[in-house]
Amino acid sequence: MKNTYVRVKGIIKKGNEYLVIRKWVDDHIPNPYVWEFIDAQVQHGEAPDDTVRRAIEELLSIEGQIEKIEYTWSNLLGDTHCVGIAYLCSIREEDEENIVLPEEYGEWKWITRSQFPDYIDNTYVLHDLEGRKL
Repeated sequence: MKNTYVRVKGIIKKGNEYLVIRKWVDDHIPNPYVWEFIDAQVQHGEAPDDTVRRAIEELLSIEGQIEKIEYTWSNLLGDTHCVGIAYLCSIREEDEENIVLPEEYGEWKWITRSQFPDYIDNTYVLHDLEGRKL
C-alpha cells in the first residue's frame, strides 16, 4: 500500500539567528537528543499554514507568524512519500521569555547559519538549506 503525508517545518528567524530545539529521541543511544527546527505533520483536513502555526504554539507555548514559504521538499522511502513545506517564521521578541517546551524537548537556543552543521544532524535538511538566503 502506498502512503503520502505532508510535513511542515517552521524555521524561526531573528536577525541573523535561527531558533532550534533539542528533542529527546531515544535513551538507548549515546546521544539521545537531536537539534531541529519546528517540525510537524499536517493532520487530515488541516491547512499547512495552520499546521506550522499550531506546531509553534504547541512546542514553544507562544504564537508564531509566517513570513513566507522558503522551500518545499519531497522524499520517497519505500511505499511512503513525504511532501514538505518549509516556512520562514518569526516570533515576537517579547514572547521569548514565555517559551515553555514540552517534556520531550530539552532546551532551545538561537544559532547562526554557520552553526547549522554543528547542530542539525539531518543531512537532507542541511542540503535543502544550502545556497538559500533565508
